[in-house]
Amino acid sequence: MSASVDLAPFNSIIARLEVVTAKLEQGAASGAGAAPSSASAGVGASAGDGKLAASLDAYMKSVLPGLEAAAKDSGVADLAGATETVMKTFQMLKDGMNATAVAAKPKDQDWGKILAPVSTMSGEANKACDNRSEYFQSRKSAAETINLVALLAQPSPASHVMGVFETVDFHVTKALQKKNPPEVAWVKALKEVLKGLSSWCNEECKMGLTWKHGGQDAV
Repeated sequence: MSASVDLAPFNSIIARLEVVTAKLEQGAASGAGAAPSSASAGVGASAGDGKLAASLDAYMKSVLPGLEAAAKDSGVADLAGATETVMKTFQMLKDGMNATAVAAKPKDQDWGKILAPVSTMSGEANKACDNRSEYFQSRKSAAETINLVALLAQPSPASHVMGVFETVDFHVTKALQKKNPPEVAWVKALKEVLKGLSSWCNEECKMGLTWKHGGQDAV
């Protein structure tokens, strides 16, 4: 069973900001109509992506296909569901980073509202973790990755990612101990995704995300 959650509260930030972006594009276009932006169903940069989101998108394209391939090759429904959770997590993370290009830094009291869908998604992902399943540990590792989205509010994103990595690694270690080849391939791919994200954060947002000065309110 895959996680199913309404991301509208989170994505409403992006929707509002897309209106601003569309107006700017209309003003910049000289005679030719700008192509409307649309939310991507999967990994992929759009014309409206900010610099940080575009960089994350490039990283996603470099590592997530390997995770997807490991799940597909396994033919295991639980690994496919776990992969879906990771993909949704990265899409939420990218959407949040997109907001930094046009939104002012959220106030401390706003983060609870902004990240509420993350808690909802985490609850749904954990409900999908059946401890009777042979792939319980992999499901749990994927559910833990949802906490990555909170790096949007962290002063040291790379440290936050490594904290999540350590929690995920607890479940990965248990999965590896079973020496089930398809699962081993999948959890190893997941570890590479997280380690690489920490390095990406050190390069792109070491001291935290930079939001637009004088930008739109995020909520």
